Amino acid sequence: MRSDEPDNRPIRSLMRRLIRAPAMLSFVWPAMLIIGGYVAWHQWGAEYMNSKYYGVAATQFQVSEPPKYVRSDIVQTVYQDTAMENLSLLDTQATSKIASAFATHPWVRQVNSVRKLPGGQIDVRLDYRKPVAMVRVISKHPDVRGSSFFAVDGEGVLLPPSEFSREETSQYVHIAVPDTYPRGSVGRKFGDFRVEAAAKVAAIIAPYNQHAAANRQVTIKTIGVHGDPRQTTVPQLELETASGKKKFWGSSPGMELPGEPTAEMKLRVLVSSGDENIDLRIARLPANETH
Repeated sequence: MRSDEPDNRPIRSLMRRLIRAPAMLSFVWPAMLIIGGYVAWHQWGAEYMNSKYYGVAATQFQVSEPPKYVRSDIVQTVYQDTAMENLSLLDTQATSKIASAFATHPWVRQVNSVRKLPGGQIDVRLDYRKPVAMVRVISKHPDVRGSSFFAVDGEGVLLPPSEFSREETSQYVHIAVPDTYPRGSVGRKFGDFRVEAAAKVAAIIAPYNQHAAANRQVTIKTIGVHGDPRQTTVPQLELETASGKKKFWGSSPGMELPGEPTAEMKLRVLVSSGDENIDLRIARLPANETH
């Protein structure tokens, strides 16, 4: 074949010329690939990532199954109250921000973990607060008569009151403390140390009440303050059964006076005492029940 004849295979000819080109040209192809990838990312990739990971939707969250007494839509409430639609999952602090957001909900006692799942899903593991008592507040306003009830958990934290019916309110232990009114907001402590002390006792006797109710036995209906609470910084509490019998509990759990039985011992005596008046501050189990 003559050298001046046209080459009918231009691609092969181009490849030959590139192979014979100076070594510097070997950088052209990688550079073109990098530039092309950069342009493609900004045109299509960034848009895809933003649509998938920036501005999360409420439907992307899955949380621990709430107990039946929680009627709130936890995810929707947190999503709206904390403006989570502006959150980016690409943010290195995203999981911390999500945990902080869910911790603000009054039904959430603790956020155990936050995990990003494939596809932009977010798994949030939660511990929920448990209502143990209703605090009875008597109105002092001359134009408003009667009592109001505020649900609290075992730490004396106020729970959403609108989620309890009148019938449900009557089923909980009532905390009756004179001259009290909640000083905290929902999700915060009640604001009265006497109420918070009584709430701790309510949490401890909850299993006793559940057992008694299941066996149609007399339950504890009210926790009140015994004596003058101004005489001590540790309120002395008393229990009253549905039949009107008094059981003097004494100090709040963890605040027992020297020589006073522990809350666990008091609970055991309470179970064995039946429906009778008893002072749990000095009560002891019979010898045949100490083990």
